[in-house]
Amino acid sequence: METFAFHLMPYQDIQDSMAWPFEKDSYDPEKGEEYYETYLDQLEYAAELGIDGLGVNEHHYAAYGLQPSPNLTAANLIARTQDLDTTIAFFGNIAAIRKNPVRLAEEIAMLDAMSGGRIIAGFPRGIPKEYFAYGIPLEESRERHAEAWDLIVKCWTEEEPFDWDGEYFEYENVYLWPRPSQQPHPELWYPAESEKSLRFAAERQVGTGLVFQPAEEIGERFGMYRQFAEEDYGWSPSDRHFTINRTVYVAETDEQAKEEADEHLEFFYKKLTGADHLGTVARMMGDDFYQPERHDEYVENLTKHGEFVLSYEYEKFREYGEVIAGSPETVIEEIERQFDVIGGFGRLSGVFQFGTLPDELVRKNLELYVDEVKPAVDKLGDVNP
Repeated sequence: METFAFHLMPYQDIQDSMAWPFEKDSYDPEKGEEYYETYLDQLEYAAELGIDGLGVNEHHYAAYGLQPSPNLTAANLIARTQDLDTTIAFFGNIAAIRKNPVRLAEEIAMLDAMSGGRIIAGFPRGIPKEYFAYGIPLEESRERHAEAWDLIVKCWTEEEPFDWDGEYFEYENVYLWPRPSQQPHPELWYPAESEKSLRFAAERQVGTGLVFQPAEEIGERFGMYRQFAEEDYGWSPSDRHFTINRTVYVAETDEQAKEEADEHLEFFYKKLTGADHLGTVARMMGDDFYQPERHDEYVENLTKHGEFVLSYEYEKFREYGEVIAGSPETVIEEIERQFDVIGGFGRLSGVFQFGTLPDELVRKNLELYVDEVKPAVDKLGDVNP
């Protein structure tokens, strides 16, 4: 199994806001500079330690994650890891909200060339607030995503100039220079939960992944993917087609892991993730901003996971499986348990920095994982093409 270090790059100084878009707090440019430097250094350090890949993603108007342009993050990481064989994976590059998917295809082709073919191109459909941020009707998301996806792939693979006359995008004489180093294109990835999304990924034979569900539910979704692939589309997935995302913290003992990680996890879930959920629900209910007097209504309309994060408890999240924390032995045991329950997967995308977790603990977390956990995890799953 491969292990990737996935970084959300949170803004840690939210104080007064109850919900996205955090309008009661002010962004401090000096702190922003410090966060970017620290977070990029952490990812570079993970690569130097021997992590298999680095994961970047895309969010807008968000203290939850300071990456409105994951392509810029990727370009920086490519330069920092030029002497390493570390994969750079887009676990979030939202093609459906882009006005120009051809430009996105060009940029990823450049990044693949500059990295020497180390890119994984992940195009999730995106969560509702990203559409709110860019003024794209949410009801168009699935169709926009499918059209942008097919257009990008055609940009990378079509040998002659072509015209594109779609429902949402229209171009004449499209012919990309440069092309990706990987042929016919970088590995594609699409996180999927619903039947429609699982079918979309299975039909195109691209990898998929999940984040918030417990192992039992992930196993059910991956089982649906396997069934669709084999029965409807005539091919058999391997472990390498499946990724799970987990928040990971390794310490010398289980007790020390809780002592060191608990308050930072609580900030991440209740103050950042929970605030994102509340703000999204407020917008979906017609409010531009979170209205304190409507708090109970918002809570009633939260997703199951939204309710879960607002009532954060350390042990509850560990039992659920979304947080894997403890001694090296405990972390290995839990990863092996989830691997068995899910029915196999080939990539663990680990969030090693979360909330207000300080740099020295992030680095210790990475060191303990790579030295004492990763050798056992490497033996799980088949990731060969």
